[in-house]
Amino acid sequence: MNPKSITFRCSGAQMHRMNRAMETRADITRTQFLSAALEEFLNFAEQADTRRMDLFSLVERVDRVGEGKAFSEQA
Repeated sequence: MNPKSITFRCSGAQMHRMNRAMETRADITRTQFLSAALEEFLNFAEQADTRRMDLFSLVERVDRVGEGKAFSEQA
Protein backbone atom coordinates (compact mmCIF):
# COMPACT_ATOMS: atom_id res chain seq x y z
CA MET A 1 0.00 0.00 0.00
CA ASN A 2 1.19 3.48 -0.84
CA PRO A 3 -0.58 5.81 1.66
CA LYS A 4 -1.43 9.36 0.62
CA SER A 5 -1.89 12.34 2.92
CA ILE A 6 -5.13 14.31 3.06
CA THR A 7 -5.98 17.42 5.03
CA PHE A 8 -9.43 18.66 5.95
CA ARG A 9 -11.11 21.05 8.34
CA CYS A 10 -13.90 20.17 10.73
CA SER A 11 -16.25 22.11 12.95
CA GLY A 12 -15.64 22.54 16.66
CA ALA A 13 -18.50 20.13 17.35
CA GLN A 14 -16.93 17.46 15.12
CA MET A 15 -13.51 17.93 16.72
CA HIS A 16 -14.99 17.68 20.22
CA ARG A 17 -16.88 14.51 19.30
CA MET A 18 -13.78 12.94 17.78
CA ASN A 19 -11.63 13.81 20.80
CA ARG A 20 -14.28 12.42 23.15
CA ALA A 21 -14.43 9.17 21.17
CA MET A 22 -10.64 8.89 21.12
CA GLU A 23 -10.44 9.24 24.93
CA THR A 24 -11.81 5.70 25.17
CA ARG A 25 -9.27 4.38 22.65
CA ALA A 26 -5.73 4.82 23.96
CA ASP A 27 -4.48 2.20 21.47
CA ILE A 28 -5.31 4.19 18.31
CA THR A 29 -3.88 7.29 16.66
CA ARG A 30 -5.98 10.08 15.19
CA THR A 31 -4.94 8.96 11.70
CA GLN A 32 -6.04 5.39 12.40
CA PHE A 33 -9.31 6.64 13.90
CA LEU A 34 -10.11 8.84 10.89
CA SER A 35 -9.03 6.15 8.42
CA ALA A 36 -11.33 3.62 10.08
CA ALA A 37 -14.23 6.10 10.09
CA LEU A 38 -13.70 6.89 6.40
CA GLU A 39 -13.51 3.19 5.54
CA GLU A 40 -16.76 2.51 7.43
CA PHE A 41 -18.51 5.39 5.65
CA LEU A 42 -17.28 4.24 2.23
CA ASN A 43 -18.51 0.70 2.95
CA PHE A 44 -21.90 2.21 3.86
CA ALA A 45 -21.98 4.50 0.81
CA GLU A 46 -21.05 1.69 -1.61
CA GLN A 47 -24.04 -0.48 -0.69
CA ALA A 48 -26.33 -0.98 -3.69
CA ASP A 49 -29.34 0.84 -2.20
CA THR A 50 -27.20 3.66 -0.80
CA ARG A 51 -25.36 4.25 -4.08
CA ARG A 52 -28.60 5.29 -5.78
CA MET A 53 -29.43 8.00 -3.20
CA ASP A 54 -29.03 11.71 -3.72
CA LEU A 55 -27.20 13.74 -1.06
CA PHE A 56 -30.36 14.71 0.84
CA SER A 57 -31.60 11.11 1.02
CA LEU A 58 -28.15 9.96 2.13
CA VAL A 59 -28.10 12.51 4.98
CA GLU A 60 -31.59 11.42 6.08
CA ARG A 61 -30.48 7.78 6.11
CA VAL A 62 -27.34 8.58 8.12
CA ASP A 63 -29.50 10.46 10.62
CA ARG A 64 -31.66 7.34 11.10
CA VAL A 65 -28.63 5.12 11.84
CA GLY A 66 -27.49 4.84 15.45
CA GLU A 67 -28.28 7.07 18.37
CA GLY A 68 -25.98 10.00 17.62
CA LYS A 69 -26.89 13.60 16.94
CA ALA A 70 -28.42 14.59 13.63
CA PHE A 71 -25.94 15.34 10.86
CA SER A 72 -27.01 19.00 10.83
CA GLU A 73 -26.06 19.30 14.51
CA GLN A 74 -22.57 17.89 13.92
CA ALA A 75 -21.56 19.68 10.73
